[in-house]
Amino acid sequence: MQINLKAHNVANLEFSSKITLTTDLIAKIQKLSTPDSDGDNSFFESYENHNAVAWVFKADEKTLQSDVGFMYEAKKGRKIGKNRARISQLVNLSFPINQQVTFDCRASFQFGKKLRAKSIVHLPQKPFELPDMPFDRIQGMHFVKSDGSETKYDVFLEAPTQGVIIANIIFKYSSKIDSNLANNILNRAVDISDMFIFKE
Repeated sequence: MQINLKAHNVANLEFSSKITLTTDLIAKIQKLSTPDSDGDNSFFESYENHNAVAWVFKADEKTLQSDVGFMYEAKKGRKIGKNRARISQLVNLSFPINQQVTFDCRASFQFGKKLRAKSIVHLPQKPFELPDMPFDRIQGMHFVKSDGSETKYDVFLEAPTQGVIIANIIFKYSSKIDSNLANNILNRAVDISDMFIFKE
């Protein structure tokens, strides 16, 4: 699951969920990645200008429910030892589950001055012409999209300096765990970002 964050101005992408495992799958996971002192398993990936790590926490002994998570970063890849388990190995093991999982996702976008990006609402904003305001400018805003009683996504926009925009997006995504998972979640994050950020 190698994805290109830099092509979309994404600094990092994280997604995690609870998943019900099987005893057979737990044994296969532990065979690939020796559990640490807490019983958790880690998987790694390093490729051109990217690092990634995935984890499978120790499953509940009764329900076999576990927390599974993935984190990708757009920064120079580090060398991974030959004996370290790879994320691709974990994903291949998960195919037989074939269950829909709802992931809590977070993506952080960074648009530099060269992109000349504009946000849906002009940032930073100067306050209203009122006396004794307790602030000088509005650098960020929080947008919420609802779907009935549920929150579809949250978007946090910030302009730390003139011409620079940071967008942090939180959303849910339902899918089975397969080799397309990370790319599909990235594409969803980009779709949301494109509704709030416009590039020349």
